[in-house]
Amino acid sequence: MDEPVAIREASDPDIDAIASFLWELWHESGPEAPGLSGATDEVITEIAAPAAIGARIGGPDRRMFLAIDDDAVVGFAATRRIDENRVELAGIMELQRMIGHHIGTPLVEAAIDSALGHGFTEMSVRTEIDNERALGFYQARGFEISGDSVENVEGTEVPVVDLIRVLR
Repeated sequence: MDEPVAIREASDPDIDAIASFLWELWHESGPEAPGLSGATDEVITEIAAPAAIGARIGGPDRRMFLAIDDDAVVGFAATRRIDENRVELAGIMELQRMIGHHIGTPLVEAAIDSALGHGFTEMSVRTEIDNERALGFYQARGFEISGDSVENVEGTEVPVVDLIRVLR
């Protein structure tokens, strides 16, 4: 990584690179990795399909932001509209080799800037209850714990912490 990682919103020409990123992330991290709890090969096949990726790019209700290093996707953040005022940071992930290279903050900032530009006033995020690294990361960026819940991921119950950040 000679140059700084570029952060930008995803577009249709990025679909294949995003699919490659998702498979690389899955193969290096597996189902026990934070953010992938309960996932299976079938789940990854489904979310890495071109149609599924295309549905999360550039629409009014969903957006995806990429961290690019040497023309390869090495991290992403995704958002989805919850209601008129709130958007969810539906995912932020990076390849293991990128941990510590400070790409998480610019990805979250890109998601926040986009949310503000589209008139949202709050952003929520969920993380596994035992993922102390992610919890600390989000809290350091202004998110506050608003509760906890259990998500069902393909039949696996995953306890999560709900956080929220007021954007304006």
